[in-house]
Amino acid sequence: MCLKKFLNKNKIQFLMGKKLTEFFIPKKRHKIPLKRSMSGYETEMFILKNDGSIDHSDVLLPKAKGLSVVPECAKSMIEVLCLPHKRLSSTSLSLVNNLIDLNELARANQRYLYPFATYPGVNGPVFRDKQWYAIKRQVLGKERFEYAGKCCGYHQHYALPRGMYNPKTKFLNYKTRSKVKRTLIDSYNLLNAIDPVITVLLQSSPFIDGRHLAKDSRTVVYRGGQKLNFMEGLYGAHQFFGGLSPYKQTLSDLISTLKRKHEKWRKMLRDNGFGQTKFAKSENILHFSWNPVKVNPKGTLEYRGGDMNYMSNIFGVATMIKFALREIQRNFMLVVPMDIEMKEAFKVEGNLVFIPPQTVVRKEMQKLSAYEGLANKKIKIYTEQFFKFVKGITQKDYLPLLKPLKRMIRTRTTVSEEILKKARKKGYTEKIPESFAKEISVFYAEKFSRDLYKTKELLEKVHVD
Repeated sequence: MCLKKFLNKNKIQFLMGKKLTEFFIPKKRHKIPLKRSMSGYETEMFILKNDGSIDHSDVLLPKAKGLSVVPECAKSMIEVLCLPHKRLSSTSLSLVNNLIDLNELARANQRYLYPFATYPGVNGPVFRDKQWYAIKRQVLGKERFEYAGKCCGYHQHYALPRGMYNPKTKFLNYKTRSKVKRTLIDSYNLLNAIDPVITVLLQSSPFIDGRHLAKDSRTVVYRGGQKLNFMEGLYGAHQFFGGLSPYKQTLSDLISTLKRKHEKWRKMLRDNGFGQTKFAKSENILHFSWNPVKVNPKGTLEYRGGDMNYMSNIFGVATMIKFALREIQRNFMLVVPMDIEMKEAFKVEGNLVFIPPQTVVRKEMQKLSAYEGLANKKIKIYTEQFFKFVKGITQKDYLPLLKPLKRMIRTRTTVSEEILKKARKKGYTEKIPESFAKEISVFYAEKFSRDLYKTKELLEKVHVD
């Protein structure tokens, strides 16, 4: 009897008929799949005047009432949202319809929506007068904070595994015996591992303030830091809050990191004289991070590392992310970091998916993706391997959405490559004049408009999920 009490008290599961390996390497045990998870988007865009220059007037936002739009930090930017849905096609159609309505409103007011991540010409952002922006400007640095108004990104949300989120505390539930907690860590690690793939496929920012910095200038100036050779970036001195994160081994590791981040941010606010603000007093642990992969206080895993782009490219990437995470969570796939060559990345054996070590992803692949893109052999192979993995698990009806990405990988031609090619034809390499920045901005804004309607037609053919 004493032994039994001792075992119950210490929960030694393998002696009670429950092996610990079943929680470390869980397997799918039911024919009926787990619940379908909700997906959602956030898309940010610049507003241009009719001549292709940046518009700081803020005239469009007040006229967009009734549309799913919200203000961004700079008056020259606007954010378009959509309602989350279990069907990716429904979510995507909702977003496209919102964008079409906003685009038509913009043209009726002699404005353009510019869909790429940085305006190619000179952009001196005019920030909205809100305390939150003033706080971030002081904490991160005035010059660094300028980049917040010069970068437009794409964010994708995917609901956390069932039972892992507490809507009352707006934080994660800690469950020692749940198989589902393993899928959260595996999903989190996978998103960090595929960041170089997503950023290379969505790169659309070869020029910023009239100069060529990288093929993905947004990644460089937004994240900053030593790994990207750009300490002047928005989070250059605060990688803990904005850089690509390391993998996590356990749910305890993830929770500990999130709590440390919350406490460190509150300390930074106090040190800068903002200790009495609601932001310093906030108990919402998940709110204060801007990493490419984050656990969102809305109860989602949020990927926020990619450039804004054509919607046809966005939905191709969204399809990749959605079906990759669905595979991990429905079939309890275990994501395993291992010393492997790029040609073995995302290889599947049983219910194991292999990814490179975090040092390779964060220190090497992230930088190669931003500066060299698909021209680099390692990045191309890495991207091909993930595409191959996703293609094999994507529902047949959604495969047409992957075609733009397939063509991009085959030709090694991203949007950034297209823009650079246009610049080289004009004789520009490192710098471009304002006249050319305006010219290509109008060209791509009009192309974005045409892409919206083509993408809507394609989405309407996708019925099930």
